[in-house]
Amino acid sequence: MSRRLLVMLMCGALALPASGSLAAQQPEPSQPAAPDSAGRAQLEARLRQGIAQVVRRQLQLTDAQFDQLRAVNDKYEPQRRQLVRQEQYLRLSLRAEMSRGDEADQSKVASYLDGLTTVQEQRLQIFRTEQKDLAKFLSPVQRAKYAVLQDQLRKRITQMRQRQLERMEQRRARPLRGPFRP
Repeated sequence: MSRRLLVMLMCGALALPASGSLAAQQPEPSQPAAPDSAGRAQLEARLRQGIAQVVRRQLQLTDAQFDQLRAVNDKYEPQRRQLVRQEQYLRLSLRAEMSRGDEADQSKVASYLDGLTTVQEQRLQIFRTEQKDLAKFLSPVQRAKYAVLQDQLRKRITQMRQRQLERMEQRRARPLRGPFRP
């Protein structure tokens, strides 16, 4: 499957409302409201299928390999999501503390930095153990391709989340328009 299709699938990930690790999104004023939970589940399922097809094709997986890959991914995804939540909390806390300038609590800043280091170490440990599991049924080239696909997807989602947050902030900062009179 082409790189362009992968990017389109990743873009679709952000069109979905929040669930799990996806950030909550507000619809644009000119867009329709988010689908109900049944519609959302259907969209998420289609997105997962599309991504799975890209992975399957790019890695040229057999049915058995694909099933094993799905099991390994299911095993590690909850841990990765937890690390993402921890990292977000630590980064926001650090940013808030640093915004205090010279009054920032040195011990809190040190604690947040230590926590970020721990998160990175845990992320590396998950990667190592996941690679050992993947090595049981994927070639080194397949594992490398899979790692690249995962990284591209995570980066793209992160970028799109950031843009969504920026748009939300811009909307909040805009004054109301129109003939509003109390």
